[in-house]
Amino acid sequence: MTGCACDQHRRDLVEALTASGVTRRGLLRGAVGVGTVAALAGAMPSWASQGDATSRTWLAGDLHVHTTYSHDVWGGPDDDNTGPDEAYTWGWSPGQQIAIATARGLDFVALTDHNRTDALFADDYTSTALTLVPGYEHSLAGGHAGVFLQSRDSLHTLLTDTDGSTGFAGADGLLRFIAAARERGATIVLNHPFYKRDSPTAAPTWTYPVDASLGMDAVEVWNSVWFNRSEISNQVSYDDPAALPWWESQFLPQVRKPLVGGSDNHWRILTGIAGVGQPTTWVHADGSAPEQILAAIRAGRTTVSSQPPTMQGARLDPVVVEDWSGGETAGLGDQVGAGGPLTVRTTVNNGVGGTLRLVSTGQVVATTAVTLPEQVVEQRVVLPPGGWLRLELEAQRPGIGMLALSSPVYAGGKPPPRGSRQDPTAGVPVDYSFP
Repeated sequence: MTGCACDQHRRDLVEALTASGVTRRGLLRGAVGVGTVAALAGAMPSWASQGDATSRTWLAGDLHVHTTYSHDVWGGPDDDNTGPDEAYTWGWSPGQQIAIATARGLDFVALTDHNRTDALFADDYTSTALTLVPGYEHSLAGGHAGVFLQSRDSLHTLLTDTDGSTGFAGADGLLRFIAAARERGATIVLNHPFYKRDSPTAAPTWTYPVDASLGMDAVEVWNSVWFNRSEISNQVSYDDPAALPWWESQFLPQVRKPLVGGSDNHWRILTGIAGVGQPTTWVHADGSAPEQILAAIRAGRTTVSSQPPTMQGARLDPVVVEDWSGGETAGLGDQVGAGGPLTVRTTVNNGVGGTLRLVSTGQVVATTAVTLPEQVVEQRVVLPPGGWLRLELEAQRPGIGMLALSSPVYAGGKPPPRGSRQDPTAGVPVDYSFP
C-alpha cells in the first residue's frame, strides 16, 4: 500500500503518537523555538543524566541532526544550495538546533549535515550547556553513514577514496571508507538502512553487503518517528520496524554491534514530532567529552528513547545478574555466561502503559506490563551459546509504536557451574508487522 490516507491509518497514526508520549501538550512544547529555551530548561525528570553506583553516567543525546547547511534544507534568501521554491524545507541554523537540544534536556548533540562540515565552524556552533560531538553525514554510493570525531579539527575535509571521490562504490569501496575513517580515529554509524524503500518487502536501501558492513561501529535502527514506514507512505518511510530485526539477524550472529537512534531532523515544520531528541540516544559514559561519548557507543552501552528528557521519554536502565554461585552482574555491551539462569533487572522510567519485552537471540521470551512511573521489572532467561539479550518497551499495540530499546548483553562470559546449567529459554520470534 503506497500513500494510503484512509481513516483507519490516520487513527493508527494518532494512536502511535499518543502511545509514544506525544500528547497535545508535548507536541506544543516540542515545537520549541530558541525563544523558549529558558522556560523548558528546568523540566528534566529526576532520573535524567544521573549516574549509577559506578563512575559512569547516563547521557542523553542526538547523533543525527541537520542544519541549513544541508542541501535539502532551506536557509532563507541567502542559502547557497537551496532555492525559495523549496521554502517548505526551511530549517534551523546550527545555533538554533543546539538551543533546541539544550531546551529538551539533552547532554550532547551532533550536527550532521550531508557531506558538509560548515556548521561545525559557524559562529553559533557553541554551547556551555551540552557537549557538541563533531560529525557529518557521508553520502556513500550504497547508503548514508554518520562520521564522528573527537575534535572538529579533523573534519575540515571529508573522507575521500583513493581517486579523490566520496562515493566509495562497491564492497571494496566500503572497506576503503572504513579504513579511511579509522585512519582519522572516527566512529562510524550505518544510518537508516531501509530509508525510502519502495515497499514493505523490498530490500534495504543500504546496498552494501552485510559482510563488508561489519566494520561499522553501530547501526542506526531507529530514525525519526517509529511509525514512518512504507506500509503508510514510501515518501516518508524510514522503516525502523524492518531495520531493527535486520540488524539483529544479520549483524549480531557475526559481530557485537550496538544500536543507536537519531532524529534526522531537517525542517522546522517537523520539530514538534520529529525534532532534536526524537528519538534520543542514551549512552553510559565515563564522562561527557566527545571521546568518552563515542567510546561508550563503540562499547555498546546504549539505549534509545522515543522522546527527549523534557518530554518525559521512557527510558530503560537494565542490569543482568548471573544467578549462580560466583555469578557476576553485567551491563549493556558486557557478556554473561551461556546456559545458566540470568535475572534481567530493568528500571523502566516513564513507561506506564507500555509492555517491556525481553528478546533473547531473536525471540520474545518474557513480557511485562508497566504500570508504575519508575518500575523495576525482573525477567528471567537462559541464553544459548553465542546468543544475546536485549530489551524493548512497546506501545500497547505491537508493531505500531516503540517507546524504548536497548543494545544487547551477550553470551560469552565464564560458563556457570555444571549444577546450575539449564536449557536455553525458548520464545516466539520477534515481530513488528503492521496490523
